[in-house]
Amino acid sequence: MKRAIVVGIDDYQTAPLQGCVADAEALKDLLATNADGGPNWRVELLTSARAPRITRDRLRGALAQLFANARDSDLLFYFAGHGIQTAWGADLVTQDATRHSFGVSMNDLITLANDSPARSVTLLLDCCFGGDAGNSPGHQAAAVAETFRLNRSTLRENVTVLAASRATEASEEVDGHGAFTRVLLDGLAGGATDHLGNVTALSLYSFTSAAFDAFQQRPTLKTHMTEPVVLRIGPPWVDAELLRQLPAHFRTADSPVWLSPAHEGEGRPLPPGNPGTREQQQFDYLGRLRNANLVTTDGRRDHYWVAMDSGAVYLTPLGRYFWNLAKRRVL
Repeated sequence: MKRAIVVGIDDYQTAPLQGCVADAEALKDLLATNADGGPNWRVELLTSARAPRITRDRLRGALAQLFANARDSDLLFYFAGHGIQTAWGADLVTQDATRHSFGVSMNDLITLANDSPARSVTLLLDCCFGGDAGNSPGHQAAAVAETFRLNRSTLRENVTVLAASRATEASEEVDGHGAFTRVLLDGLAGGATDHLGNVTALSLYSFTSAAFDAFQQRPTLKTHMTEPVVLRIGPPWVDAELLRQLPAHFRTADSPVWLSPAHEGEGRPLPPGNPGTREQQQFDYLGRLRNANLVTTDGRRDHYWVAMDSGAVYLTPLGRYFWNLAKRRVL
């Protein structure tokens, strides 16, 4: 029960944009399937490249549909387009914007999210002033006037806002994409995966935040999270089955595995269909763990020389973490 609405608007009467439709289309493709081709989010795509226009009425209608009958569902909303600050807080700008009615209020968007019975709500905003979403009504104008003031946010459990910039900042486009979404796409494609391939809002924020320096827009994360929602499953660093085998090779999380010349053995490289000796199989297994930064050696020596000198291989802190998960059988 994962459904999403993805919006991209380039065609504005004034100040048209160039990368928002491309951003929305690329994000839709990534969200719709996981890296293995399996289904992920059920995505409805709304862009200015397709009729009818994305008016305030149409966007509010799409949001009402997204949040309707949402119990036990995970919801996601993405917007790429103009954002604007007003005396009442920031708005998502639609194609029929007027001087005193720019589009959909971010306050209204947060009201929908906070009042929804959905299991989780994730809001991804690549627009100017997107970080205003979730700020307490009545404080926005003061924060804009005096940017040193710290905003306060109120989000109910398992509502997350990931925005391209602070409430006082513009968001840039670079080479046909939003600067924020360009990095976001790389994160969903695999750059922000954990060892099992899971991408969450937390890992996406860590990935995107590091891509911007002190003189650029500052991606913003606001969340009241008790259970991270997996936004996409990308390529895992290591197969979960290999992690489940950790207690069979390491007696405890702190125990070493001692290698010997027999672990390298004879006949390398092994021909197809020949799994090698038991020691050789363990040596290859430890090599896969090393590639995922789960095991190490004294002085970080290569496993071949450790085996030749009958040395030891140890679990890294991350390896010990997965050893404990495997021992508890929660992997």
